[in-house]
Amino acid sequence: MADTDYPASWYAATRDSSPDRPPLAGKVEADVAVVGAGFAGLHTARLLAAGGRKVVLVERRRIGWGASGRNGGFVGAGFAARSAALIDRLGLDHARRLYAQSQRGVAIVRTALDELGRPDIRMGQILMGMGKLTVSRTDQGAGFAQRTRALAEKLGASFEPWEAARVRALIVSKRYHQAIHDPQSFHIHPLNLALALASDIERRGGRVHEHSEAAGLDRQGAGWRLRTEGGEIAARHVVLAGNADLGRVQPRIARAVLPVATYVAVTEKIGARLADVLRWTGAISDTRRAGDYYRIVDGDRLLWGGRITTDPREPPGLRDMMRGDIVSVYPELDGVRIDYAWPGIMGYAPHMMPQVGEIEPGLWVCSAFGGHGLAQTAAGADAVAAGILGEDDRWKLFAPFGTAWAGGPLGRLATQLIYWKLQASDWWDEKRQAENAEKLRT
Repeated sequence: MADTDYPASWYAATRDSSPDRPPLAGKVEADVAVVGAGFAGLHTARLLAAGGRKVVLVERRRIGWGASGRNGGFVGAGFAARSAALIDRLGLDHARRLYAQSQRGVAIVRTALDELGRPDIRMGQILMGMGKLTVSRTDQGAGFAQRTRALAEKLGASFEPWEAARVRALIVSKRYHQAIHDPQSFHIHPLNLALALASDIERRGGRVHEHSEAAGLDRQGAGWRLRTEGGEIAARHVVLAGNADLGRVQPRIARAVLPVATYVAVTEKIGARLADVLRWTGAISDTRRAGDYYRIVDGDRLLWGGRITTDPREPPGLRDMMRGDIVSVYPELDGVRIDYAWPGIMGYAPHMMPQVGEIEPGLWVCSAFGGHGLAQTAAGADAVAAGILGEDDRWKLFAPFGTAWAGGPLGRLATQLIYWKLQASDWWDEKRQAENAEKLRT
């Protein structure tokens, strides 16, 4: 069913029905107040409610209105920052524990679907264990398999190398060479998961309020007072989980997150033509920094995402732009109609890692999951909830990354320039390899 309160998307058009939850009104008391009903806030609130805490969650718009309800729908381990870079920066032991925490996030999402009784939210041919393929658009050379296995062993990961012939048997495109296969990854309907998590929070005794922008935050004795336009919450702990849409409640944290736009499109129902070029029902992305990511949904539609820009406005001709990206990989799909296309705003920190932890006594942040967030929001929420519940201090795994200023307009400009540079490098690498291959043929 469509909902005019949600941005137009295939997810909004196929979402579950859900109540319009009332804004916060009057004064309430809670153990924990959570700001933001995207996945970071929803997982945090649910885990705390399951741990016996009285939780109140406030959301500026609707449940899953932002990136959580508009993304590619991929659930997998790892972070936006590359694992090899994290090993170089942090050392193998720390990087391995971070990766394990991201794997824990995957398990949390999988377990939540089981506990919610919603196997339908998980998409693709589940019994085949499809997982995800990360494909390369350049030939990685003879040492690819060995390098991939060595990194997986270092991290304690489940991914494995696939040679080009195996990839092209399932993905019929001249663009692709080798791939990394992760059998533990899967893909979902993210907006329906967000709505299901909100309902489960309420079932566990938590309160969820929409249309309730957090407008102020003050220290109150040993706790905090969180104010909205219509009410306030007195709580021992506050969790800021607003990602790119935190607003004015905590300007320092809001300034530490850079809003970055990406785009998603869903085609018409393609029919047999789709199976001629794509015989893989799992998730697919490529290895470029701002590459394509896509999957089959609704039997024979292609959900396709990609591109990065710091301009949050929807570009003119978005559907034509996304169709062009599809056809550049699958020319056989030329002429396919795009039924849905939409932008989504992700929250990035300059270090490309989440911001997770306690920044003042009782004040927690769980944010900046842009680019790799469906499992990582659960991993961050798990770390924050464990800290609040007094279980352990696993949130300190994220301490090296901090909450430094993202640079404002200059930071956005720098990020855009970096993206253009990476895009040009990717283009040049592909062009040079294609020219070398042509020389060998002649």
